Amino acid sequence: MIEKKHLNIANFNCTFGKEHEPLLNHFEDIILPAFRDGIVYKNKRNDNDYLFEGVELSIKNGVFVLMGLFVKKTHLDIKTRYDENGVLVTTNDKIPSDPFSYFIINLKNHRMALVKNQKGSPTVSDFDRTASFILKTFVNNHNASVDKNEKKLPRPNLNVVTIPYEGKIEEELKKVKKIEKAVLRFYPLNGDISPNGLFNELREMLYEVDSKTGNAQFNNPKNHKKMGDILKDTKGTVKPTLKVIYGNGAARTLRDKDFSESTQIDIDDNLPFHENADIISSKVINQQEYNDTSEENNNIYSKFFSKLESLFNNK
Repeated sequence: MIEKKHLNIANFNCTFGKEHEPLLNHFEDIILPAFRDGIVYKNKRNDNDYLFEGVELSIKNGVFVLMGLFVKKTHLDIKTRYDENGVLVTTNDKIPSDPFSYFIINLKNHRMALVKNQKGSPTVSDFDRTASFILKTFVNNHNASVDKNEKKLPRPNLNVVTIPYEGKIEEELKKVKKIEKAVLRFYPLNGDISPNGLFNELREMLYEVDSKTGNAQFNNPKNHKKMGDILKDTKGTVKPTLKVIYGNGAARTLRDKDFSESTQIDIDDNLPFHENADIISSKVINQQEYNDTSEENNNIYSKFFSKLESLFNNK
């Protein structure tokens, strides 16, 4: 049956070690095997388990991609139901449920498409936490198993951030009476070049002081339009957090997901995974947010193209 699903675009920004090596430097020895390793992330806050299923290297729209299913193992609590006599009774039933999302990571520019299969399917934020845990666990397990004289794998630094949409930013900030505080968290980029010169300078300082992340904080910025322009320029290269007050006095914290836009896509649940992956790819090929590629991204991809080709042909 064909149903409308929600699609989000995010930046899968992953670097490795103190030198902030780009993702493709360790695609073969870390990214691909870690995603296939069967490691489960147990979220203690919501008692759900998260894992990747059916992960593979593929080609979509002429570009190598990493794709698969992102599964959330959960349960539904049934507290009340009608019995056979039509009487509402109290129960304590738990029904297992395993909603999933499709994911496709473009290896040319590390933009990611995530499509939620149903209500309750895991989100981009869930993906960020799960992938970070799985990559770190894989590297730690490997390094603990090798001889002390053998070369160890570098530690991953992953940030998965939804891409902001210009219209959504304007829509959200129009509702805001006051921005109490805006914090922009930045981190080493994987081949991207931020159009904001200040953030590029701050990132250079990360290298100098050997730090993974840093923050730029603006207290009570009154020029909301300029604040919005800064958010538009980030293009998923910064994690924003804005503490705001609305006209009715309500307070809220806005994050990157609040400035992103979920588009709809028709998916047939009866089709095999690969066919639905083709449908998703045909949708995102027309979205600039998914296809933005810096010159440095192109150079890195060209450097590793033959290795990706060999991996694909030998899978």
